[in-house]
Amino acid sequence: VLYSRFVSPSAALLELPGSNGGTDSPCFRDHNGMGPDGHSGPEMAMLEALSAGPVPPVTEEPESTVTLSLDHVLQEDKEGLAKINTRPGKIILYSDAGFAGQKREIWDDIPDATSWELSHTISIRVIRGGWVMYEKPRFRGRKCVLAEGDVEIDNPWTAYGDNGDRGDNGQPRGSRPFRIGSFKRVVRDYRTPEISLFAEENGEGARLRFSGSAEDTRNRGQPLAAASIIVHSGLWLVYSKPFFDDDPYVLEPGGYPNLKAWGAKDPSICSMHPIRLGCPVVERPGEPQVLIYEAAAFQGRSFTISRDIYDLKGLPEPALPTVGSLRVLGGCWVGYEKEGFRGHQYLLEEGEYQDWRQWGGYSKELMSLRLIRTDFSDPALVLFEAMDFEEGPSVELSEALPDTELAGYGTVTQSIHVLSGVWVAYEGPNYSGEQYILEKGVYRNCEDWGATDCHIASAQPILQVREHNLHFVSKILLFSEPDFLGDQISFEEDQETLPEAFIPRSCRVRGGSWILFDGQDFAGEQHVLSEGEYPTLSAMGCPCSTAILSLKKVPLFFSEPSIFLHGLECFEGKEIELNSEVRSLQAEGFNNHVLSVRVKGGIWVLCEHGDFRGRQWLLDCTEITNWLTYSGLQHVGSLYPIRQRRIYFRIRSRKLELFLSVPDDVEDMKAGRVVVSSLSEQSSSVWYYEDGLIKNQVAPNMSLQVIGPAGKGAKAVLWSETRMPRQTWSVDSQGRIRSQMFEDMILDVKGGRSYDRDHAIVWDMADERPTQTWDIQVL
Repeated sequence: VLYSRFVSPSAALLELPGSNGGTDSPCFRDHNGMGPDGHSGPEMAMLEALSAGPVPPVTEEPESTVTLSLDHVLQEDKEGLAKINTRPGKIILYSDAGFAGQKREIWDDIPDATSWELSHTISIRVIRGGWVMYEKPRFRGRKCVLAEGDVEIDNPWTAYGDNGDRGDNGQPRGSRPFRIGSFKRVVRDYRTPEISLFAEENGEGARLRFSGSAEDTRNRGQPLAAASIIVHSGLWLVYSKPFFDDDPYVLEPGGYPNLKAWGAKDPSICSMHPIRLGCPVVERPGEPQVLIYEAAAFQGRSFTISRDIYDLKGLPEPALPTVGSLRVLGGCWVGYEKEGFRGHQYLLEEGEYQDWRQWGGYSKELMSLRLIRTDFSDPALVLFEAMDFEEGPSVELSEALPDTELAGYGTVTQSIHVLSGVWVAYEGPNYSGEQYILEKGVYRNCEDWGATDCHIASAQPILQVREHNLHFVSKILLFSEPDFLGDQISFEEDQETLPEAFIPRSCRVRGGSWILFDGQDFAGEQHVLSEGEYPTLSAMGCPCSTAILSLKKVPLFFSEPSIFLHGLECFEGKEIELNSEVRSLQAEGFNNHVLSVRVKGGIWVLCEHGDFRGRQWLLDCTEITNWLTYSGLQHVGSLYPIRQRRIYFRIRSRKLELFLSVPDDVEDMKAGRVVVSSLSEQSSSVWYYEDGLIKNQVAPNMSLQVIGPAGKGAKAVLWSETRMPRQTWSVDSQGRIRSQMFEDMILDVKGGRSYDRDHAIVWDMADERPTQTWDIQVL
């Protein structure tokens, strides 16, 4: 968040093509959206965190008659750009600190927000876009720049009022409530930010062009001198001192013919920084919903969809010739020009699209829509220059790449392997031109991803907002009618009973697995549902007459799946050990006669019949000495372990009240220390469990391992996960973290008075060592 001394003056501003999403010819307008006659006097603000110096002098009222002839530059910009892909915008504003209080969602420009009641400190979550928050209505007054991410802001305007410690109403300035005048969404598309500095006024003379952050532009100690500026794209922060010191001038897209146009008296420019858009994001992938309108600007007939639409014209009611506008309320969608998911592709993030231009359409046609149903975490893909993955140049990506040539790879791609996540590939650099949405799988030629040629010049993943926060939420949405229609209720916690008049007929499960019961208080038959969509009762594994009366979340677990089936009671007789699902015990050559069951690791679902049909029983780590008494059966038809998505957590010592942490930067190291410490920014205390390995967020290719002889006091460190044999761990119900490789060894803390007393070690299980018990704090 940055506050600027530059206030939108009424100087002539030349708007670039596409700066407002259109392609109209350039026209002069006031920088704050008002004509010269409607402008008030200039004001100033200062970034207190960056500069403790005096407030710079008030900028003089700029002349409004200066012109800027930049036809050749504008024409150059037009010719050098492919189709620009725009994005919707969104801000979530909370009236109080800590993301609490009244919540408002902002989708586009707000000319007047002065009526909003806010505390002195507010919280802002910028989901999409680069925004400017103004002190006064109609985009006037001091500015606050907002980039994508989360931030808490103390009232910035109070620091720059009149002399004295109190405002006009007698209140101390530090306690005055926050007042926002207006919001403007400035950065709306994926273009790389670009700015040109000219040696002479009116865009004349020598020109320097920048497309990225520059912390020190001085040459032999001499600053750059700019007499005029063009912002081709992006929202730029321009500083008169190096290393982003002092308060910046905020420059929106357009032309600034002289110093007065951006409120400066000194032509020196020593550093600059653009506000960039991040990757496409999805907030609610498990709650898909789109409102489709017949006409532009959300007018005319409308209807709601939550499933794929193969052909818009084929819908029974209402029959719409095409889509005029739409609101994506949940989920990440792909729109297609033609029916059957063919033709031009358009990524539809959550947000508002007032007409076909705002979703990047080549025309008004939008005939089919498809929901992206997949895991958005850990994106990775490989581009191959040769068809069908044959030998030749290739490049593997795990993050956005604005130009494939930056990676030493050309612009020709004939096959693609998406290893994980969801990606958008683009025909042109800087995420321009045709879009191709790529999901996990293989694409052997360009026709497979819907292209007519093999040009791919940029790519970026679609990310899930919650993945950045590392928060885990397990949620179930119940609908009163099949196909996700009718009334809807959602739950994130166990429900001993459901509303009496509500009978679920379809549901969506996200984040984790749930157990549905046909009796209250978690009684009756069980129906276990993993993450996914269930449009009917039969899809949920329930008879058509079933009434769901209570439901419970499947608990989290941190152990590898392991189960033993015995032919006699009390774990005697024949033994069958399993670590993965079995669709039919008989088909796998086993006798399915079972009289006792021991679950050693994971959580399992045992089914009455093969192919996971019939009655179900969910079992965590337990021992059932008599399966006949427990279930009424003498057999097991099929069974499978619950698959748990990645869960992030902290590991807290109950005795020491400290957290298991990695204090060093281990990115380029072979091993890393593991200690207990208080929470701090200097160490990473966020862990996750993957295939039995305990990993730290900052070192995904390393895992917790014991080094040296595995006796009492052996140290536990981070080491490469490729080390053999694999060292896996489990967490029991008492909070002990057990080594699966070294029997009876428990994760502990060394203690004592030596220099390494805070180091993690392993020790024999001992009741007299309270440092062996830990709390797993799921984020």
